[in-house]
Amino acid sequence: MKILLKRLAQSKGELSQLEKQVLDYIIANPNQVADSSLDNLSKALFISTATISRTCKRLGFSGFQDLKYSLNKDSEQEIYNTAEYQPSLLTAHMDRIKQEMEWTLEHINEQDIQEAANFIHESNFIEFFGVGASLPACIDAARKLTFAGIICNAREDWDELRCVANRLSNKDLAILVSYSGETSHILDFATILKEREVKTIAIVGRKSSRLKDLADITFQTQIQNCYLGDLDMSSRFPLSILLDFIILTTLKSGKLGQEASRA
Repeated sequence: MKILLKRLAQSKGELSQLEKQVLDYIIANPNQVADSSLDNLSKALFISTATISRTCKRLGFSGFQDLKYSLNKDSEQEIYNTAEYQPSLLTAHMDRIKQEMEWTLEHINEQDIQEAANFIHESNFIEFFGVGASLPACIDAARKLTFAGIICNAREDWDELRCVANRLSNKDLAILVSYSGETSHILDFATILKEREVKTIAIVGRKSSRLKDLADITFQTQIQNCYLGDLDMSSRFPLSILLDFIILTTLKSGKLGQEASRA
């Protein structure tokens, strides 16, 4: 449960004062929250149920019940980890990555993949938006599309990304990659892009996020939290895999279109 609580604590700077009070209580009393009802928690905090539900969504959950499920699940995992049998560190990481990839592959929607490819074909320019550990996946995808003759870019500087977001038009495409879907910079860029009516594709690692609500198409991967001490070892492979599928579909459909026009 320590890993989950550590991740939740990282979101504190993006919350309102009341939402911070809810988060502080969750971090201080995870077991009590896991066993509590929404009404009882509201009475204990003297905070409305609506505020508690909103806080849960800001933290990346679909609601209070989803938060309780995650707390209970992490608690069960903690008990397992302290049991007599423990898999080796390498085996545990291999199992985690296998589960992430299997879940991601099972939940791929081919129609959405094709629609994303169509977005790329229809756009004059494509910009990838990713920060932190999600940035390498963006750089790799932009490189592949560039070699395929598609005009695109993936920038590291946040100020440059904000400038680009303010200049893209409805004839362009933005692809936003974020593990949490709650990264403040990415949400800022997504808000600007929506206001400018730019087509957007989001690739996230959680089933509920604010980024999903701002994008035209959202792909969800499965990424499990993994820390070694303070080192974040959570993989970003599922994000890259989805980008590869979109690129492959784009290139394949583009080639078929060219062959059809020649015929």
